[in-house]
Amino acid sequence: MPLSSSAASAATSSAARPAPGVLRSILRDHRRDLAIILPLATVSEGVEMLMPIVLGLIIDRGILAGDLPLTVLGAAGLILLRVLGVLLWVWTFLLSQKAVMYQRHRLRVGLTGAVLDPRSRTVRRPAGEVLSIATSDADKASDVMDMVPWVIPSVLAVLGATAYLAAMDLWLGIAMLLGIVVMVVVIWVITPTLSARYDDQQSQAAEAAATATDLVHGLRVLQGLGVQSRARATYRRRSRVALDAALVNARYSGLSSGLTTLVTGTMLTAVVVLASLRTLDGALSLGVLIAVVGVARYVMGMLQGLSGAPVWWAGMSTSARRVRDLYTDLGRTVDDPELGLDVLTTRRDDRGQQGLGRRGAAGGLHLPLLSVADGEVVALACADPADAADVIDAVSGRVDAGARVGTTAITPEGRLRLRADLLVEPHVVDLFDGSLREQLATRAPEQGGVDDGDDAWADAALHAAGAEDLLRILPEGYDTRILDRGANLSGGQRQRIALARAVAADAPVLVLHDPTTAVDAVTEQNIAEALVAARHRTDRATLLVTRAPALLQAADRVVFVRDGRITAEGEHTDLMGHEQYREVVRR
Repeated sequence: MPLSSSAASAATSSAARPAPGVLRSILRDHRRDLAIILPLATVSEGVEMLMPIVLGLIIDRGILAGDLPLTVLGAAGLILLRVLGVLLWVWTFLLSQKAVMYQRHRLRVGLTGAVLDPRSRTVRRPAGEVLSIATSDADKASDVMDMVPWVIPSVLAVLGATAYLAAMDLWLGIAMLLGIVVMVVVIWVITPTLSARYDDQQSQAAEAAATATDLVHGLRVLQGLGVQSRARATYRRRSRVALDAALVNARYSGLSSGLTTLVTGTMLTAVVVLASLRTLDGALSLGVLIAVVGVARYVMGMLQGLSGAPVWWAGMSTSARRVRDLYTDLGRTVDDPELGLDVLTTRRDDRGQQGLGRRGAAGGLHLPLLSVADGEVVALACADPADAADVIDAVSGRVDAGARVGTTAITPEGRLRLRADLLVEPHVVDLFDGSLREQLATRAPEQGGVDDGDDAWADAALHAAGAEDLLRILPEGYDTRILDRGANLSGGQRQRIALARAVAADAPVLVLHDPTTAVDAVTEQNIAEALVAARHRTDRATLLVTRAPALLQAADRVVFVRDGRITAEGEHTDLMGHEQYREVVRR
């Protein structure tokens, strides 16, 4: 069966389920915390609302009645209520902030782990956009644990205050209720618009971040071409679009805040005027008037806070949706147990399952079209680059195409367990910020890797990659800092360091995809000889997916694939008599 057909069918069968709601997942994850926080917050708000009511009672039954002991006792009670309210508020705040920080960390680490996890699908998004989602959007979505602990208690407090005012005087309760109804209608009308505006703002901000990331990564190229001014203009336009979106959103948010302030101010005025008139008529006492004004002022503060909830919710829901969409693109879910807080650490006692166990017992690499035995270096030359990409997808475990290492199948679900035995180095590689020694340090000390004071392992890796000259070129040798993505290196230097890193890993099965495209012919010949010599061991199997003549010449066996099928096989010199093979190699 052609490789492309098997890969396509496997990819179709491994389609992932849509990710569940991120906000729902956060609330479910903290349901026990909410069972503590919500009662505490409700009692705290109740204490705050009780303060003016107690003050009114003290005025009526203590001060106006001339009862000094009751007045003193009431004053002491007010102080205790204030202290109790503060303590409850502090306790609630600490618990809610702990939950917020935990969720921010959880989402950041989970998204990072999902992006880095080899079982995840390849993300077709700019790096800057992924970074924006994993930081800004993850933080904003986590604010739901800051919003819920005060929104629900505030709503209950407002309803309780309305009931109290209605008990004091029916018209006061009606005035309060009408104000609440009008504010709810205003919020219901403007919330969809705010959500759409926030969605646009976050999208524009992510695009600006993606542009900035791309410009930084391509800085050397831009300088070489002399187009820095055009690059600045491009970023300035993107940034201006993001700024315009933010300003439009700010205008709508300001309009929302102004309307709700007008509603709450009108309601407070109506309540105070009605209470004053009822007091002048003798229906209410002076203490009740003071209590009503205090409760109404407290309710106005609550309603002012609640009026900002739609703005906050629009931002949180938009960010949560972007986080969910990224998880979906990766083929993962926010509730995936493999993406917890310890996703980037080894969690199982069976270290062999996580890549720190046995090495050298792989049993070769087996594909539907070919097998690579231990001790063998095989080159796979594909006439169509799509066939080469299908092979890389198969051995990487992105699709289940029937590939295996020894007797272990390479599947999207199980490829993580093969990290100890299989390393696939793609054509497009990444280098990370750190010293040259750190770039090559892919093995733990117990595996013969990094050894303080002895760089023999690194020397051997550089030799196999034809990169020994880097120790003379780089000013501080192994301690030279390599910038992110190798920004201070040439393309050939980056490629050779990546190849040396792969060799240093000393995986039982090593698959390399076009590892010498950025070097000259002489360097390529040196690499081919040194690489094959380093991998020619009875417990190592190597597959080179390449059309480079030097690598094909050095390999033990060459397999030529055309239209997804093997059309020729043998040594490079013998295959040069094959017309189609010769045309492909000489391109």
